[in-house]
Amino acid sequence: MFWDESWIINYEDIKPDTGQRGFGGSVISIRGDCDTSASSVSGFVHTAHHKQVFAQTGIYNGQTVAVKMIAKNSFTLDKRIRKEVKQVRDLQHSNLCKFAGGCIEVPNVSIITEYCPKGALSDVLLNEDVPLNWSFRFSFCMDVARGMHYMHNNKLYHGKLTSSNCVVDDRWVVKIADYGLTTFRNQEGSQSNAGGYRSKAMQVYLPPENRSNTYTLVTQATDVYSYGVILVEIASRNEVIPEDDYPLDEAWRPPLPDLEIGDTTDDERCPCPADYLSLIERCWNINPAQRPHFSQIRQTLHSINPSKLSPVDLMMQLMEKYSRHLESIVAERTQDLLLEKQKTDRLLYSMLPQPVADDLRQGNIAKAEQYESCSIFFSDIVGFTSLSSTSSPYEVVALLNKLYVTFDSIIDNYDVYKVETIGDAYMVVSGVPKKNGHKHAGEIASMALDLVEVCEEFIIPHRQDQKLRIRAGIHSGSVVAGVVGLKMPRYCLFGDTVNTASRMESTGEALKIQASDFCVNLLEELGGYTIRERGEMPVKGKGVMVTYWVEGKTERRSSDSDDIRTEAQIIDLSPSPHHHQPEPEEDQHRPPPVQRQSTLKNNLTANSVNSVYLDEDDPANNNVTAPLRGPENGDAINMVKPGLKKPNSPSGGTRNSHISLPDGKPAKISSVDDQQDESETACLIRESVL
Repeated sequence: MFWDESWIINYEDIKPDTGQRGFGGSVISIRGDCDTSASSVSGFVHTAHHKQVFAQTGIYNGQTVAVKMIAKNSFTLDKRIRKEVKQVRDLQHSNLCKFAGGCIEVPNVSIITEYCPKGALSDVLLNEDVPLNWSFRFSFCMDVARGMHYMHNNKLYHGKLTSSNCVVDDRWVVKIADYGLTTFRNQEGSQSNAGGYRSKAMQVYLPPENRSNTYTLVTQATDVYSYGVILVEIASRNEVIPEDDYPLDEAWRPPLPDLEIGDTTDDERCPCPADYLSLIERCWNINPAQRPHFSQIRQTLHSINPSKLSPVDLMMQLMEKYSRHLESIVAERTQDLLLEKQKTDRLLYSMLPQPVADDLRQGNIAKAEQYESCSIFFSDIVGFTSLSSTSSPYEVVALLNKLYVTFDSIIDNYDVYKVETIGDAYMVVSGVPKKNGHKHAGEIASMALDLVEVCEEFIIPHRQDQKLRIRAGIHSGSVVAGVVGLKMPRYCLFGDTVNTASRMESTGEALKIQASDFCVNLLEELGGYTIRERGEMPVKGKGVMVTYWVEGKTERRSSDSDDIRTEAQIIDLSPSPHHHQPEPEEDQHRPPPVQRQSTLKNNLTANSVNSVYLDEDDPANNNVTAPLRGPENGDAINMVKPGLKKPNSPSGGTRNSHISLPDGKPAKISSVDDQQDESETACLIRESVL
């Protein structure tokens, strides 16, 4: 008889697999069957622990195969082995691990089979990182039942069916391995390890009739009993082998899993626990003849399994569910990330201007930039040195923190940027880094008034009876701004404007705001501020400067108001009360009267007033009308040149004057008492449009 020997493989044709699969999870684990050969095959078999031995893999004809070494001192290819090989080669089923060939040369006698990368079924079940719902578990049960049914129909019985001899391929299909080839697999010296872990593991899967005598003929009922143990493992996902010192008698069997409690979700809860446990009991019937056939087991599983999907469909369903779950997790994590980013941005933008911070975050170099016009505010606490010397450091920190938190809440209402705080010094700028034309002077002045006002009500935490007083100074000019340093970078201002603003603060007085003439010019241009001239002040490094006090704000005149009350406005009138009206030729050689500039507290402009005249006895006949003098651009008027009173006007007393508006409406001016020996008369505007 001619025997096909194409299955014989030269061991040298199997290339070692360089991938370390032993500890990666995608392996075939063989529990106990390779104990005697694990130490004899160097470079292939990796032992994880005493209970699990990982099969070697190799590359044959460009494909990864599983190589199971057989420990033999000699090998004879007799007729019996040839029949076993022919029998397994004729088996072709999707749930059977395909036989690829064998090596018959000692000491490399081995069996080459299909490689399943997911590893043994026992490894998958014990891996808690692999989520397995009951649809997958029923699929595993059905795969093993189909494979065994096909095997039994071909008059082949396994005899060593365990969860370690069932492997899972990359499509999550369970395939039965280590079937057939009984003579080929017999290893010399295997009885020496009969009392070890391998022997005890096999005893768990053997039915009672085979435990006392391992040479009992293997039948279909033997595999059915072993299948019942696998059903327990699939349901419990726990190892069924007892502890080493636990005796295994003929009546012992693994405890049934508790399927009624423990699982909380629908996917993890058995849909038919009573039927599932009943199937296990039938597989463990003490009478082998009453155990069901695998055809009956398949029918039972089909009836109790609510999901009839294939493993691929189950995997797709699981992947879709996992994808949706992952999307929800990603969305949640993204939202958390956005919230944390917002917190980080707020913290970063509180330390650096937003445009500068964004440039630095993108890896760009923040270049220094010159600003032609801006206003700077400086303040410090009067008597801070003596206050600090009589206070503890914690009290000083609490004081400054409370003060600066109060200041910070106020400056948020203005277009300003807080540059820094050094000790009790507080520095703010407007017009940098965001340019705002000439509005920076008004923003800084309004902010300074609010800060001084809040200090009048501020209470020192550890000195309740002591008022806090600050000095404030403001100045306008050009600066250069840029980021300095890499560690804790700071946005700093440089230029003479910074020094001058600091001098305005240091030479000021408590609870007052001292402003330079440059800043005052901008404020007068904007209008709406009460400014009083302080006079000439020696300023270190600047010489003598004329400075001013910014004392408050005034309301602007509304164009559609019929009755508007304004604050007092001083207008200086030049002529003496006893001076007669000069002749024209005499007036040509007469020097112009001295006029003092005074600050207007309302919005009277050169465009809104045509003329002013004195009304003493007869306004039409006895007064000379002189036009108001003011800026042509409609800004607040700084001075007026009055008309002259007639010689016979009485000394002293109150005189009335009027201003004529463009729309013809008169405005009354009531003057204060003027003395005969004074060269100028002060008139006070009391009321507005009549």
